[in-house]
Amino acid sequence: MIEIKNLRKVYKAGDQEVLALDDVSLHVRKGEIFGIIGLSGAGKSTLIRCINMLERPTSGTIVVDGSEITSLDKHKLRLSRQKIGMIFQQFNLLSSRNVFDNVMFPLQIAGVPREKAAKRVHELLELVGLTDKT
Repeated sequence: MIEIKNLRKVYKAGDQEVLALDDVSLHVRKGEIFGIIGLSGAGKSTLIRCINMLERPTSGTIVVDGSEITSLDKHKLRLSRQKIGMIFQQFNLLSSRNVFDNVMFPLQIAGVPREKAAKRVHELLELVGLTDKT
């Protein structure tokens, strides 16, 4: 579950402020697949970067599975990020790998045991309807 309340992000550009996000609130239920679309410059990438805390929001709260992540230290934030999957506009799949292996790759890098990782890959591919691509 992801819950965002009153998220605001302001960038400083010299002595000016640029408002990228203003009072954004949304709720994504467990198991729900959620897409963010909008015009260029609307704040889509900023919102995603705030959700995974690559950018710190200026104000507001982000709760993931009951944990308010905007107040987590670096170690706890890293653990929390392992529960969030995102596909960016330039997702850069490895052309030398099939679908299964592309999904497996970040789990291998994270040191997840092969059997556990393979089980998780099957679950994720089933979730998005790609089990026929293994």
